[in-house]
Amino acid sequence: MAAQLISITLSRSIHTSKTFLWQLMRFSMFQLLTNLRSHFQGKKITDDDILNWANNKVKKAGGTYQMESFKDKNLSNDIFFLELLSAVEPRVVNWSLVTKGETEEDKKLNATYISSVARKLGCSIFLLPEDVIEVNQKMMLTLTASIMYWSLQQQVEESEDGEVPDEFCVSEGGRE
Repeated sequence: MAAQLISITLSRSIHTSKTFLWQLMRFSMFQLLTNLRSHFQGKKITDDDILNWANNKVKKAGGTYQMESFKDKNLSNDIFFLELLSAVEPRVVNWSLVTKGETEEDKKLNATYISSVARKLGCSIFLLPEDVIEVNQKMMLTLTASIMYWSLQQQVEESEDGEVPDEFCVSEGGRE
């Protein structure tokens, strides 16, 4: 009986720790974005803002993929995130290393490459290849927010007057 109780308690502790860790990561990412944007807009960044920013960035760069939400199963082939990374830094993705993402092995190769490229840029990455392949909604949001934050930092650093370009402005209702 004691072993079963310890197992249940340990299981609950692990679940509570994972939940807490996710909340901490999400808070950290949104705090970074909010701090950067607060100098310019003073508005809170929402999940929709991040989704719209990513889709607009990929579309403007000539990408072929769009995501409907952070749980869009089409994200499992990993191409959208590679297009997003290429949109924020055109020279960072070596497309000859990218697969079509049709098999589990191809998806894993692409997902590993996404993490590698994002880290190379300097993004804070908290996900495993399995998170991308399984389209873990929370981790998709965190990945996209990290790429957005990196891109915002680059734009602010490159801007002489320190203003965020219009592409980062959010209109009323949280839509770009």
